[in-house]
Amino acid sequence: MKFLPFVYKSNAMSDDQHNDTQKERRGFKAVASWFHEVGHFFSNLWSKRDIISREFKHKQRFVMMDTVTYKEKWSFQLSAINLFVTIGISIIVLVIVTSLIIAFTPLREFIPGYANPRMVEQTYQNSRTVDSLEHVLAQQEAMMADLRDIMTGQDPDKRLHPAKSNAQNNDKKADTKEQEYKPSKADEELRKEVEEQDRYVVMRKKETPSQPTQATQAVENNTPSILLFTPIKGKVISPYDVKTRHYGVDIAGAENDAVKSVAPGTVIFANFTIETGNVIAVQHHGGIISVYKHNSTLLKHEGDIVRAGEPIAYLGNSGELTTGPHLHFELWIGGKPVNPLIYTSF
Repeated sequence: MKFLPFVYKSNAMSDDQHNDTQKERRGFKAVASWFHEVGHFFSNLWSKRDIISREFKHKQRFVMMDTVTYKEKWSFQLSAINLFVTIGISIIVLVIVTSLIIAFTPLREFIPGYANPRMVEQTYQNSRTVDSLEHVLAQQEAMMADLRDIMTGQDPDKRLHPAKSNAQNNDKKADTKEQEYKPSKADEELRKEVEEQDRYVVMRKKETPSQPTQATQAVENNTPSILLFTPIKGKVISPYDVKTRHYGVDIAGAENDAVKSVAPGTVIFANFTIETGNVIAVQHHGGIISVYKHNSTLLKHEGDIVRAGEPIAYLGNSGELTTGPHLHFELWIGGKPVNPLIYTSF
């Protein structure tokens, strides 16, 4: 009784092995039978090779006839081998023509994976347009910030270059600490000669620590203390008049004469307007803005840095509010218009 489980297990394992052996034998027999059938098929074909060759080469005649008179309309002869060759050549030609059409015609746009050249070009142009718009928007925001500082009586240069402004203030403090000296007679004569030229010094009162030096207070007290360059030599044909809202002076001159900046600064506006034509405005230190209107051509763009006496435009006759070649020159200090004749000569 102790050996019955062991004997039973041994018999079970023998049955499994027997079943596996039977399955393998049946598989080998199936494969051998398939190979036998294939070999028999090819042997029959080989035995009938002459018959098949004659059938492939045998020509058949295709005839089209009238159903009423049975008259032959059209006919041609074709063998099986010629038919296969014709079909093969047609397929090859069709594949080549299809490939050429896809590669060199706009139809390739409908094939997944091919890029649309027009879409790529449009995307590139849109990218450039967006970049240009961002640049123009940045310039407009900078100009509005400068105008806001001007209207509030602040210096935009201090906001843009705080380190430079601090250095300039330190230099000014250091200069005030230096010992004052009395100019010689030759120095006084040279200064007088320079003042009589294009540059025109309008400082008439000696500044003291108690006297304000800001441009806005100078305008209110009618004590100008700035140094300006003559924008153009000519005759004043229309003076400054606040009552008629003529916030500048008109200077007649020859067309295409160079219009010069009255002081160093930054161009904050350079564009065309319907009424005043080509207009350019320059922001100077101390909250001063000079405006030049009716120009024929503008030589500078917004954001350009200009020096005193540097040409920025050519005198012209542009705009609706003009009757001849002249320059309309305006001067704004602390956000208020002032009479340019007080600060410079023409």
